[in-house]
Amino acid sequence: MKTKVITNTYLRDVEKYQLKLFLDEDDYWVSVKKLIDVREKFIINNGLCVMDNGYYIFEVIPKNENYAMRLFLNERKEALEYYFDICKNNRLDSNKIPCYDDLYLDITYLDGKINILDEKELLEAYKFGDINQEDYDLVYKMKDLLLEEINNKTNRMMNIDYMKYLNDF
Repeated sequence: MKTKVITNTYLRDVEKYQLKLFLDEDDYWVSVKKLIDVREKFIINNGLCVMDNGYYIFEVIPKNENYAMRLFLNERKEALEYYFDICKNNRLDSNKIPCYDDLYLDITYLDGKINILDEKELLEAYKFGDINQEDYDLVYKMKDLLLEEINNKTNRMMNIDYMKYLNDF
């Protein structure tokens, strides 16, 4: 299981980015990254570019949930793709930076289409003991809940006014 930190981009082709952290919200933490230098554009399966110079990544880690959400935005700050990491132990690390333990399974949402990613990785992690039965069950419970919230447009983190965090960029 890998711990992810909100100040990182997780993608190797991002060379340089500006970062703003917002740690004073009641029930979540936010980071905004403006991508300054991207070695190679990140283009997803449908041909849409979600990461390039001048693009943004808006990330939210709810304090009391078992997921983290990223929203990829273009240079005009238009929403492109939502990306959910199912996780546990959302917390501040020893440097007071928000982080979480990634539980492998991811969900993306783009133009009304939902994709489930990395299920094979989840199964391998379970098979080799990297996660236990409780974690495995948690992943599928969260997957079902997130799918319902995404489909019903009731996910609180998706409904945050991300522009208020992007205004100063």
